[in-house]
Amino acid sequence: LAREREKIRQTTLEMSAEEHRLKDLEKDKKISDLMKSVDDLKRRAEQGSQQSQGEALELDLEAVLKARFPLDVIEPVPKGVRGADIIQRVASRSGQPCGMIVWEAKRTKAWSDGWLAKLKDDQREIKAEFAVLVTETLPKGVNSYAKVEGVWVTGFPLAAVLAEVLRETLILVAQAKNSVLNKG
Repeated sequence: LAREREKIRQTTLEMSAEEHRLKDLEKDKKISDLMKSVDDLKRRAEQGSQQSQGEALELDLEAVLKARFPLDVIEPVPKGVRGADIIQRVASRSGQPCGMIVWEAKRTKAWSDGWLAKLKDDQREIKAEFAVLVTETLPKGVNSYAKVEGVWVTGFPLAAVLAEVLRETLILVAQAKNSVLNKG
């Protein structure tokens, strides 16, 4: 009876130890999962959402264009509406409309060729003369700015300079058109 009792006690201890070991493993797994979740949430909080980062770049670009070109009408395209981010309606010093530039701002770590086709579609839709893509990540072969597949591509530091050149081109073309019209 004593041997049987010892055997039962030993079996009970082994079952209890196994049960305790499984509970410890389950607890360790939960802690590990929670730590991963906390790290993920921390990273997201520090990074912010891509959409809010992109909106910040758009707002900054819009502010720069408005400050630099007070005669132009700078219109942000509302969220949820298909189209570029900003439409710049260029006006001469006399207030004559000279043309439009559409702006798209991208704040991502990787370049996508799909942006060019979408921006060209947006440009055609509103009949703008120029389309400009301002991005933190330039395509291969572009160091400062370049015309890629009919779209001007530049980084944020040179966006205002490129805007100056494109705007001046629109004004000169409009003046040439007006002088031809007035000759008749």
